[in-house]
Amino acid sequence: MAAEAGSAAAGAAYEEERRKRVLENLKHLEDLGIKKMSKSLLEAARLQKSTLASPKPRKKFEVGATEVRRSSRARNSVSYKENFDELDSFLCRRRGSRIRSTEQGRDYTGRVASYEQQQRAFKKAERLQNSLDPENPSFVKTMVRSHVSSCFWLGLPTRFCKLHLPPKEYKMVLEDEEGGEFDSVYIGNRTGLSGGWRGFAMHHNLEDGDSLVFELAEPDRFKIYIIKAVDEDANESEPADEEAVGDKDTSTEDAAEQDDSPNAEPLKGAKRRKLRGRRLWVFHKTITTLFVAATDRVFTIIGRFR
Repeated sequence: MAAEAGSAAAGAAYEEERRKRVLENLKHLEDLGIKKMSKSLLEAARLQKSTLASPKPRKKFEVGATEVRRSSRARNSVSYKENFDELDSFLCRRRGSRIRSTEQGRDYTGRVASYEQQQRAFKKAERLQNSLDPENPSFVKTMVRSHVSSCFWLGLPTRFCKLHLPPKEYKMVLEDEEGGEFDSVYIGNRTGLSGGWRGFAMHHNLEDGDSLVFELAEPDRFKIYIIKAVDEDANESEPADEEAVGDKDTSTEDAAEQDDSPNAEPLKGAKRRKLRGRRLWVFHKTITTLFVAATDRVFTIIGRFR
């Protein structure tokens, strides 16, 4: 009990001392005028706050006057008519330019020579090459679609170019069998003909499968002999020197027909390998033709949107 009474007395003495200290501090503030100054500042702040302009009251939005919309833009009447004026004019320009380009040149006919026609033209070109002057270097080149359409790039045999042509770019003359001359550009680092070859191919209506004999008559002149794979003006009868080739092709076709028939006897040895190789070649030729056609179509579509 005595301890509790002592602690209570000590607490009361502390509170009394604290109250006296607070009163002394307030007296010092009044002597310095700080208390009056703080009151005047508070009153000035209240007056300034009251003098501020009150915000304008918002107008009440009448729901019935206008239709409720999320967008503040004026509503336009909806038109369900498809107007593609710019696209139509663009297509007309492209169509007109295409017509002009076809008038200037020619489109590829899409005709692909058969295996027998290509072999017949190639063998005929080889016989023609053997009859030329042996002092003039020459080679036989079978045309594919990239040579006679689209990019018009003719790659020459690398070995022939390294032996007989300089490794630089220079002009060459392409001379046909009738003496017609066409200027062309030979690119040595790529071993091929670029500029001028397009005009030669279009003038002579070269097609896929045709065989050409290139004779280097002069250092800057090619004498070119053309052997058509599909000759529409030629008669159905073949020359006497091609009878062996015709018999050979006929035997191959007969073998293929016999193999396709249900009662055909199984082929053996070299005949089976030959027929298998012919089928693989036809399959490869078909795939190549389809791939080239798809590539040309893709480039045509890309060119329309450039």
